[in-house]
Amino acid sequence: MKLYLVKEEGRRVWVAALAHEMMYSYVANTGKFHANNALRNDFYAERWFTYEDIGPAEARRLIQAGVGTLDETDHATALQKWRSDPDPQDPSDVLSMAAGHNP
Repeated sequence: MKLYLVKEEGRRVWVAALAHEMMYSYVANTGKFHANNALRNDFYAERWFTYEDIGPAEARRLIQAGVGTLDETDHATALQKWRSDPDPQDPSDVLSMAAGHNP
């Protein structure tokens, strides 16, 4: 698993994790990582965002700083989908896997 800081025009947007060609983004509003197909498509094809390799310690710091917080009004539909996600990923598990440990 690889971790990335995803930026848009220099603004920190997501802490993301790539595992088996699946991209997950940390959504601060839910406190979990969620599958993010749009981000996956961007990573592999579109490249509207920039992706900076980071380690688990930096990812934890960015999460604690609030990276991945979405406006509840502007992103109501996406947040509703992520809140009903049947398989969210716990940040401690994701960061542990990225560090090479089994959760």
